[in-house]
Amino acid sequence: MKNLIFFLGGNDAEMVRIFEVLANAGIETVNKGLGWGAHASAYADEIASAGAEGKTVVLVELDNSSAAKTEWTAEKVAVTLPEGTIEVDHHGDRSAEPASILQVLKLIGAEPTHWDLLIAANDSGFIPAMEAMGATANEIAEVRASDRNAQGITPEKEAEAEQAIAKAETSDRLTVVRMAHSKCATVTDRLHKGAGGPGYDQLLILSGDGEVNFYGDGKLCQNLKEKFEGWNGGSGLGAEGGSAFWGGYPNHEEVLAFVKESL
Repeated sequence: MKNLIFFLGGNDAEMVRIFEVLANAGIETVNKGLGWGAHASAYADEIASAGAEGKTVVLVELDNSSAAKTEWTAEKVAVTLPEGTIEVDHHGDRSAEPASILQVLKLIGAEPTHWDLLIAANDSGFIPAMEAMGATANEIAEVRASDRNAQGITPEKEAEAEQAIAKAETSDRLTVVRMAHSKCATVTDRLHKGAGGPGYDQLLILSGDGEVNFYGDGKLCQNLKEKFEGWNGGSGLGAEGGSAFWGGYPNHEEVLAFVKESL
């Protein structure tokens, strides 16, 4: 095996599992516990040092693009990556690729456990993907609880989500939830039929911190990113009727109008 050194991106259940797998295998890993949308520049010095030592750098879900500062994100400056750097991801343009945990396991020559496959399914296609692989209700609940815990969701945020769901606006295919924070798993987990909820067709979450998130049609998720920027992913991204997600920080009412027009 090459002299690999892993640098980990935003924390969720998958990233926690990746850290565990690498630690158990005794593989060098640098993990700063970053949030979603993590950028490689957070590890600029460490990456440069690893390259100088001849190590093979592996970035796991770390964006390394350059982007000017906007009203909702700080300026991002790309890091000069050492020759042979490996970039592991399965979001955005790479959404058709295996989940990051599966890519990491392949890199280190390890076979996925049942838990790894559950984590991979959850990260790529949420509850429907876990149901498709035959996961039990208890397994789904355990994975989703692990994901929320990794995201640092507090009991207060869980309670806020319950109150917001009680005031949800539903019309035709669309359910709209307005809440103070943007820890959307508190809503999606409670609403999804696979987790014992009432279910939803298309879900739009408008958060008081400025974030907007949409869960539903894959083609619409692609169109939302093209119109409003932000991020997207999911196994059905780009496909009409597919299951995907999109998020960003545009004007809430403009997004709401666009979604209603599109459905």
